[in-house]
Amino acid sequence: MRPVQRLEQRDVWEHWQRVEGDHSPSFRSDIRDALPTDLVWYLCEVQPEDVDRLFIISSDDWTDISGGTFRVSKVAHRLDLPSSSADTNRLAGDIRCKLSHLDSGGHLDQRLIGITDSPSLFGPFTLIEGNRRSATFCHRGVLVGSLIFVGYSPLVVDCSWTRHTYRHFKQSCADFVT
Repeated sequence: MRPVQRLEQRDVWEHWQRVEGDHSPSFRSDIRDALPTDLVWYLCEVQPEDVDRLFIISSDDWTDISGGTFRVSKVAHRLDLPSSSADTNRLAGDIRCKLSHLDSGGHLDQRLIGITDSPSLFGPFTLIEGNRRSATFCHRGVLVGSLIFVGYSPLVVDCSWTRHTYRHFKQSCADFVT
């Protein structure tokens, strides 16, 4: 990721609230409460090499549609594969609706929210907001060059939302080395 600007956490949360249309103080506490409290936030530009370092939030309903990898790129490539998984069919249907919305001239907010333990912002990155949109943008080939929010903390590796990211990222690095 190429950092563009350092941000305050409230800037990120306010954006998320606008996207969700939820202005309550407890908005998305199901996700936010599990995050490290020392996140340092940046607005970053997605680079070509970042696409394969983007992971879906570690929620088990993404297992089948991602082929067990939790990679955004795998979700985008597996959208049209048949599946007997209700989760996959639900997620794929929603992503297809987003693609149709774009095809009809609609707009989707591109400011996704990700987190990483990498101080250099090399990744991997786990998306905590915008998972379906990320697969939509990846499928359309418009992720590269988009601006997203990235929060950094060394404690991200201990967050429940990144458990699949670090397991699969380490495995793919080991496969690359051997």
